[in-house]
Amino acid sequence: MTTLFWLALATLLTVFGDYLIKLATLSPQGLRSAQFALGALCYGTPAIAWYALMQTHSLAMVAVLYSTATLILLTLLGVFVFRESFGLRDGLGVSLALAAVLVMHKPE
Repeated sequence: MTTLFWLALATLLTVFGDYLIKLATLSPQGLRSAQFALGALCYGTPAIAWYALMQTHSLAMVAVLYSTATLILLTLLGVFVFRESFGLRDGLGVSLALAAVLVMHKPE
């Protein structure tokens, strides 16, 4: 349960940060926008969650879980919110990320 909490916290903060930075790219203020500043802050905060996760899991395991969760959520955000395309290559990449989770999974 603790693992899921810290993983979700790190992933959601990162995805929210990416969302805000994407909005900043659409803003005339760009790097000087409030969206960019808050997005950058959202990137740094997950370090606390990473610290908690690495106390009980290997760096490789944390990286695979975090990267895959982030990849899936960002893909959904891009497709459904920003109307970005999702092609065969994208589907293959997401599938391989999910396969990595299965390979790395070790019961707690």
